[in-house]
Amino acid sequence: MKSDRIKNIALRVGVVIGIIACLLTIFVNLASLRCFNAIFDSVCSVQTTRNVVALTFSDGPDEGTVNEVLPVLASRDAKATFFLSGQKVANAIPATKRLLAAGHEVGNLGYSNQVMEDRTQSFHQAEIMQTDKLLRDAGVENPNLFRPPYGIRSVGLLWELHSADYKLVMWNVSDNGKREAPPEALANAIVAQSGPGSIIMLHALDAGDDNSRAALPLILDGLAEKGLKVVTVSELLEAKGK
Repeated sequence: MKSDRIKNIALRVGVVIGIIACLLTIFVNLASLRCFNAIFDSVCSVQTTRNVVALTFSDGPDEGTVNEVLPVLASRDAKATFFLSGQKVANAIPATKRLLAAGHEVGNLGYSNQVMEDRTQSFHQAEIMQTDKLLRDAGVENPNLFRPPYGIRSVGLLWELHSADYKLVMWNVSDNGKREAPPEALANAIVAQSGPGSIIMLHALDAGDDNSRAALPLILDGLAEKGLKVVTVSELLEAKGK
């Protein structure tokens, strides 16, 4: 009798442990999905009736490419959000300051632009805080927007962002898979996928991304033709539910 009770208890404990393990596995897998949003604050688009989209750039800065991109944005009166790598900011503080002086928003892309998966908490913390310090040194008053390199995230990263009071910003339209396309085709694809509340991600600050830079004025003109105004991520978040 006693041994049967022990076996039953052990069986129940085993079942509970199995269920917990399955739920944890499901959560970890969901957390890696680009637009999954639970517990931790993240966004890849915004529900809004306003005709606004957020234009974002990932990676950089680079002195030369910043000088190419800024006049294009200024000529269309467009404000964007730049997610910058700390390692590159360290070598291009003047370029970062020029982005801020032009009225653009600057976010954190981590320090080394490495995939932030299967890493220790100390790695996540260092990647976030090293870049945070550099951004503050460059003039960002309160860095609070983060984008993970390659869009890959983990529970550990999400927890560290929560602890550092950062909002995780993903995207629902990007030049991924299109960066080798001719500029006009790239621009047409971006514009076609964009609508009110979209967050657009471009790679135009890398020296090798000539097509994305060439497509930028076409993208801005195409969005304007659709009646979509380009704003920063923070401005888009203010339009949520409005």
